[in-house]
Amino acid sequence: MPKTRAIVLLVDDQAIIGEAVRRMLADDPSVEFHFASRGSEALDAARRTRPTVILQDLVMPETDGLALLRRYREEESLRDVPVIVLSAKEEASTKAEAFALGASDYLVKLPDPVELRARIHHHSAGFVAERERTRAFAELEAMEREVRQKNRRLDEANRRLEALNADLAEDVRAGQDRLHSIAEVGSELSRIQDLDVLLERILSETGRFAGDSEGAILIRQGDALSLAHRLSGGRASAVPGEPRVATSIDGASGRAAMTGDPVHAEVDAGSAPREGRIADLRVEGFESTPIRSVLALPLRTATAEVLGVLLLVNAAGGFPDADRAILVHFASLATVALERASLVRSMILRMIGMAELRDPTETGAHVQRVAGTSMILFEEWARRHRLDPAETERRRDLLRIAAMLHDVGKVGIPDAILKKPGKLDDDEYALMQRHTVIGARLFAGLRTEFDAAAREVALCHHERWDGGGYPGAGEPEVLADAPLAAPVRSGRRGEEIPLFARIVGLADVFDALSSRRSYKEAWPESKVLEVIRQESGRHFDPELVEILLDRIDEVRAVRERFS
Repeated sequence: MPKTRAIVLLVDDQAIIGEAVRRMLADDPSVEFHFASRGSEALDAARRTRPTVILQDLVMPETDGLALLRRYREEESLRDVPVIVLSAKEEASTKAEAFALGASDYLVKLPDPVELRARIHHHSAGFVAERERTRAFAELEAMEREVRQKNRRLDEANRRLEALNADLAEDVRAGQDRLHSIAEVGSELSRIQDLDVLLERILSETGRFAGDSEGAILIRQGDALSLAHRLSGGRASAVPGEPRVATSIDGASGRAAMTGDPVHAEVDAGSAPREGRIADLRVEGFESTPIRSVLALPLRTATAEVLGVLLLVNAAGGFPDADRAILVHFASLATVALERASLVRSMILRMIGMAELRDPTETGAHVQRVAGTSMILFEEWARRHRLDPAETERRRDLLRIAAMLHDVGKVGIPDAILKKPGKLDDDEYALMQRHTVIGARLFAGLRTEFDAAAREVALCHHERWDGGGYPGAGEPEVLADAPLAAPVRSGRRGEEIPLFARIVGLADVFDALSSRRSYKEAWPESKVLEVIRQESGRHFDPELVEILLDRIDEVRAVRERFS
């Protein structure tokens, strides 16, 4: 393994000593050498060069070396930099005083070159490692502060949603049954935290309120709209590739996005519908569909920001005034829920971005594929176990978010381990296993279902069905204090492992084997599936392996969408 680069500052009043030390280190390309011959220059030189090791003489004409030691330890930027005393004095009392003032080592000059280089690299590597560890934990603290800020904003969005629902309840008490139904749906929407799950539900409910129409949701992305989900035959589904649609005033969705007002058009009685057009409007995403009626509803926030457009076409009976008023009201409820889910997605992507900075394999596309595959596995598991549809949707929402955050604990693992191209040794592997505990601790002490699901997935997604996984039974706080003597190879087994963790563990391995990594090329699907079959009942829950093989076409669609 290459040496960590050492930046050395020698403070000595004798130029001949400076030249001698420079020559000792000259043939070591991993050492950057600096020299200060005056004690009065030492602090400025240290601030400028930012050394990882200081070599300090004790007897100097202007400034006593021990006084400089004290000054280093008082200065914030130099407090932790290791100082090796390089002095002609050999008295025990001098050495003791130097160590009491914060010296890291003591050498009688001039030492053997091999010993000097070894001491420099030892202290420099330790300092750099501690600095990186401190920086990682500072990043974690910053991320936790951001999570708290996001939660406050989510609470504000919830209060707005509750206020809107209260207004809606007044209309319900006036006897408007359809508004009562919308209020119930609006309340359900407020509990959905994942953006994709929410978009599907909004679109499905809108089509139901609008007389079984077709439709789509287009999300604003800069100056364009992205066709995210489409409704057909009463079922909402994601659109592969999420094609972009230019925002133009001659398009129904584009006009709604640009003006912030609903756009409505109907074919005159006796007139034949045209494909992809009505009146003077293009109907984006329905270019080959004969259009009889269209209603484009902007998803506009309280600050007049348009998040996207809810597009409905060909409702049975068109869009009369009463229906449009109801749908406009529903769009306002959906916007609040969408704003809230967007904040959650933003928070999640920021957390994933933190992990990606440390581990290049932990990309947004990877976690989206793991989450999408996990959803497929859970939906089929829920169908086989006859789970209530409402409970299925609630748990899908929790699972998707937890799956996206399964490896966020890698922010606490050193780069040297995360980015090592070869196989980890036992010590490195034991430290790598800690990412499960670190991830679980990020969600410790929080009391929502989302936090509980994210916590169990982060902690248990590397457990094995046969008990050979990690980190094993116990609370993260207890596991964090366990010694790192060797990797854990005896963990929970079978159904002791939470269902969500078993699902995400399978989805994660499937995607990792199917994807290129710094240490391997992507495996062909046939080889991946053969390994999955062989590991059924050993690494993986046999029922989940059976589901994966049965639903492989849907899994392929997820990989294509987030390729």
